[in-house]
Amino acid sequence: MKKITFLLLCLGTCLPGLAQFQLQGTVVETDHQPAPYATIRLASANDSSTIKGAVTDEKGFFRINKLAAGTYLLHVQSVGHQATWLPAFTLRETDPAKDLGIITLTEKTENLAQINVKGQRSLVENQGDRLVLTVANSVIAKGNKVEDILRYAPLVSATPLGIKVGNKSNVLILVDGRQMGQGTLDNFLQNFSAEDILKIEVIPNPSAKYDASFGAVINIITLKSLERGINGRLSTTYSQGHYGRFNPNGSLNFRSPRWNVFTTLNGRFDQVGSEEASVRTYQAGSMAGQAFSLYKTKGFSTFSGIDFFPNPNHVLGMRFNSSSQTIRSTTDGTTVFRSHSPGVDSVLVLNRLETDDGRNYDGSFNYTGKLDSAGKELSVTITKSFFDRSNTQFLTYQYQNVDRSSLRSPSRARIQNPKTEGNLIGKADLTLPLKSGRWEAGFQWTTISNDNLVTQENEGSTGKYVLDSSFSNSGNYTEHSYAGYASYSTKFKPGWSLQTGLRYERTYQELVSSTLSRTYSGFFPSLSLSKTLPNGPKISVSYARKISRPSLSALVPYRWQSDPYLISVGNPGLKPSFAHTLDANVTLGGLTLSVNYSNTQDAILNTVFFDPDTRIYTVSFTNLAQLHSEFVGLTWGHEWTKWWSMNWNGGLRGSQTQSPIGQYDAGSLTGYGVQTYLNNVFSLPKGYKAELLLVYESPSRSTINQSKGLFFTFISLNKPLFRDGNVKLIFRDVFHTQLYRYVVSYGNVSSSNQYYNDNQRLQLAFTYNFGKRTVKAAKDRSLGNDADKNRMGGGVR
Repeated sequence: MKKITFLLLCLGTCLPGLAQFQLQGTVVETDHQPAPYATIRLASANDSSTIKGAVTDEKGFFRINKLAAGTYLLHVQSVGHQATWLPAFTLRETDPAKDLGIITLTEKTENLAQINVKGQRSLVENQGDRLVLTVANSVIAKGNKVEDILRYAPLVSATPLGIKVGNKSNVLILVDGRQMGQGTLDNFLQNFSAEDILKIEVIPNPSAKYDASFGAVINIITLKSLERGINGRLSTTYSQGHYGRFNPNGSLNFRSPRWNVFTTLNGRFDQVGSEEASVRTYQAGSMAGQAFSLYKTKGFSTFSGIDFFPNPNHVLGMRFNSSSQTIRSTTDGTTVFRSHSPGVDSVLVLNRLETDDGRNYDGSFNYTGKLDSAGKELSVTITKSFFDRSNTQFLTYQYQNVDRSSLRSPSRARIQNPKTEGNLIGKADLTLPLKSGRWEAGFQWTTISNDNLVTQENEGSTGKYVLDSSFSNSGNYTEHSYAGYASYSTKFKPGWSLQTGLRYERTYQELVSSTLSRTYSGFFPSLSLSKTLPNGPKISVSYARKISRPSLSALVPYRWQSDPYLISVGNPGLKPSFAHTLDANVTLGGLTLSVNYSNTQDAILNTVFFDPDTRIYTVSFTNLAQLHSEFVGLTWGHEWTKWWSMNWNGGLRGSQTQSPIGQYDAGSLTGYGVQTYLNNVFSLPKGYKAELLLVYESPSRSTINQSKGLFFTFISLNKPLFRDGNVKLIFRDVFHTQLYRYVVSYGNVSSSNQYYNDNQRLQLAFTYNFGKRTVKAAKDRSLGNDADKNRMGGGVR
């Protein structure tokens, strides 16, 4: 017993050296209001190296656990305030839980031509070649998905026709510098929680390092933990409109000195009602259609990775992204035919039952190494992507009189469209630092394959399906491309920086089922010049030459029948387009002005044709001879009071073309339009925060497409729960006005369409975080298939 007592006394004497300490404090602003989401960095007093990090909560409170005894420094930084270093302090056995108390920040004030401009709490920052939206811990992230927060990003607009940056629709979307297959990316945008996003970088005119087929880049950077051990998040979202949507998801991260492993699992269980109306007019009359579709979606997606750090200068990583989704839909529609004489001639009743199964897999291996102490770096990435889809439709057509009596027997058809796509891509980049600047060089090779089959069978007199050869076809497409680039960047004189580069790309395309076989190549220069003035304003100007390649599905010579009077066809003769782009932006305080001009030859256009004899509308991609487009955008962040902050994105978009369209001389197609996104955040008592989002888009024209005016608004109320939870209530499309309307009118084509997808909804989101969560920017490392995977995963419709 005496021996045991002696051992316990020894342990009691020795263990304080192994004890774990705790540090906490509260950060406030000059008026003693809490400073939420301030960045905390704990550093060693010996060499200022970072030990741990944290972010304050909405009350300005932070806590750092599991610290060793020692002497430390604390660095505190918050938007709109001076960075603050606290005096050195010591954690010792006599004070294991140290409370630093109240830490007061000093508001940042800069003098510009004798005008005081105080630092505003803006979500957007200009970093020269890119605009950055900070998302981490912001109220806009709570309860939202990634696609929801894209509307807050500067210069970005999202509609049913796709995502644009300014006036550029060929946008590359990266996740942590890596590109997913299109199907997996869609699942990521729709299902991945915005609370796991650190920031969104918008690059309006990317350099030679990026594939020349993209006019703009959006890089979505996810949160990474600095803490060793396990942390994660569980959340669930349910919204109710006419139908319900349920989205559970969770993330898990484990970090050790040499390993970092993370995974995210997202579920999607949706019922979505979609209403569509269209009117097509022609010389002899018109046809007006109405349809209601109910989509039932069940799917899962993953976003996983592992990084190994054999030593501080080298990292090996693997990423695996996957998604599996099944959509069952039913459509009931009518098309009313009218001649110019009053009354209805006849009615076409359409019923469609559709099943769509899709699977996407992305796997990549990457290595990054610092080769010497001067900063020479090598990065190598190999990526394999696969997309598999099976689509089956059963359609029934019934012609009826005005009194809905049958004019003829129903017609039935079965359309099947299995397809597989894949690519294998390798990419290497080398960085060479110099005394006067930095050289970068790299190369990339890509192999893409697309095997597509469309069969349409019509029900015969015997009740059996008979193949319709006019709507049945197959296409086996392969593409090989090679690219290399070199770029140089330097800083000269106070505040000046320059980046210039040249990229060469060569592409070979072959369509086995036709005579298509061609090779094209070109040089794509880029140049960027920026200047930071002594008092803070930033100015940058950039130029680049770009190429836009046709999507794989657009080249396959398919014929797809949506209904007897609307057909989509492929165009194997579609050519790539080339563009000269010029961008400039200026930032002063919380205001950023962005300007873009593009001159595109052989612009790719989704074109509509009409045959008055059959009354059939045919949709196909074609080339315009030349297209001019411009964009002027403003981004402004302002804090009106301590309880009301605002962020505003606005833009004016225009385009002009004199090009013939198909067999028609469409004349001058000139159009302009304004868009604006205004987000207001209100800090309320007891930790509540309210958000009001207002969106307006004016009527506008882009080539043959005209869009009608649009206005809608979102309202939300957010409340932290306990220490690690949060609940948010969102009322989407408050006034039931998020209705998208489009008109195509030129030559003998006159068509209008409108869509409403059950947007008015009440949504409740709950989130629980476990473990310690801190933020760290992920490295910008590309999968290497930036351009080509964005051309995958699209259907032929």
